[in-house]
Amino acid sequence: MKKNNTKSTFFFIALMILLQSCSSDDDATLVDPQPNTSTVQLANNATLGNILTDAEGKSLYFFSRDTKDTSACLGGCVDVWPIFYAENLSAGTGLNTADFATITRTDGQLQTTYKGWPLYYFANDNAAGDTNGEDVNNVWYVAKPDYSLMYAQSQLVGHDGNNYTSTYTLGDEATSYIVSIGGRTMYTFMNDTRNTNNFTNADFSNNGVWPIVEITLDQIPSILNNDDFGTIDVHGRTQLTYRGWPLYYFGQDTVRGENKGISFPAPGVWPIANVNTEMAPMPDSPTVQLSNDAALGSILTDADGNTLYFFSRDTKDTSVCLGGCLNAWPIFYTENVSVATGLNTADFATITRTDGQLQTTYKGWPLYYFANDSAAGDTNGEDVNSVWYVAKPDYSLMYVQSQLVGHDGNNYTSTYTVGDEATSYIVDIEGKTMYTFMNDTNNTNNFTNADFSNNGVWPIVEITLDQIPSILNNGDFGTIDVHGRTQLTYKGWPLYYFGQDAARGDNKGISFPAPGVWPIANVNTTAAPN
Repeated sequence: MKKNNTKSTFFFIALMILLQSCSSDDDATLVDPQPNTSTVQLANNATLGNILTDAEGKSLYFFSRDTKDTSACLGGCVDVWPIFYAENLSAGTGLNTADFATITRTDGQLQTTYKGWPLYYFANDNAAGDTNGEDVNNVWYVAKPDYSLMYAQSQLVGHDGNNYTSTYTLGDEATSYIVSIGGRTMYTFMNDTRNTNNFTNADFSNNGVWPIVEITLDQIPSILNNDDFGTIDVHGRTQLTYRGWPLYYFGQDTVRGENKGISFPAPGVWPIANVNTEMAPMPDSPTVQLSNDAALGSILTDADGNTLYFFSRDTKDTSVCLGGCLNAWPIFYTENVSVATGLNTADFATITRTDGQLQTTYKGWPLYYFANDSAAGDTNGEDVNSVWYVAKPDYSLMYVQSQLVGHDGNNYTSTYTVGDEATSYIVDIEGKTMYTFMNDTNNTNNFTNADFSNNGVWPIVEITLDQIPSILNNGDFGTIDVHGRTQLTYKGWPLYYFGQDAARGDNKGISFPAPGVWPIANVNTTAAPN
């Protein structure tokens, strides 16, 4: 009996303590509701791959109209697409908290963003892992960590401040287009052709105006097709393409969501890219191309493979092959130069000859055919009369023939006496005359000061030798060190330019300071003395 009474007493005391702790609402401690501390995590979806979800596994979404660092889903839209907001966000494995931020929406509510894109739920997702909101109305997409691009929809507003439609006429319309994951608009260029960038200079000097898109493609919204994307090489860099169109940014789009490029320099010259973009047109068949010759290497030909030539007497940005000369050496001219891989259209131009005809030039040299070439690939005109040479893309030098005209205005012969004579000599590929100095010795520059203070008068020739005309011998060329710089030599003679040779084809140096002190260099030049 004593044992039973002890148990009853213990139970009674415990019950009284419990009742006392809950006896009065007035004595209850009120606990503030805790803020949403849900983490964002990655889940693997069988169709979509890695996707963003909240802590309970509910899918999160991007809205493609949110292009301007704010939310465009307002009013009743939020009933269908509720806001996701986590005050103290903790990112799960594979996510970086630095990619998340908080915005204050125009309706005053707070919303969490990922890589600048506000995050939402979809009301019709009933269970964790549902992705029923994917591609709804082509504007809602499941949020993913590895998107390279987004498909945005917004009003086009040109650099001129005007609103434009998808046909680049003035008007109000929400247009869909491709942007980077950072919201930067991508454009195409109307003058490009399939997988060919016709805009960017080889030195990228115009890349600040229309930078090429250089991103590695990973995941893309489901409305886009991976097969529509590709890459091309642009002067050693890799540019993204869409349906064959090289893709660019616009340098003046400095704020997320801007699309000013659609009106620059005129509406429609630089269109946006979207699912309605047609395939880029195939380029015209090249009018000039490269062919490989067993003896000469890469040579220039026309579209049919007929060899093209330089005339070494064309030293002055014009042609001196006139009259009957053209019967043997017909003019090559193409109105719209289209080049094959390995050539740059910027190297081609058109001149109006003194006889009124048009002629295509390459690196300043007029181009010709040879009448005695009877089939594609023939090179029978090579070194004819030591003045005609097959045109090549990689010549470092040319061997020209012209009248020597000194700085004093007098005509000189090859022996540097006053008189008329066509003299042959070496120039660089741009037609700039090269000279030797009579007081130099074998592989020794006796002119140039250590501080190069006199290099403006007689600049040393500093070029890397590649191909040369067949009349010249590679073994005759070399290099020497001149106060830490590399100077080209010919038959042991250091080579120089003349500072006063300002125009292509000038050879004024042959009389400065007196005739013969600075001779030209040619195949008759004797080896420099020791």
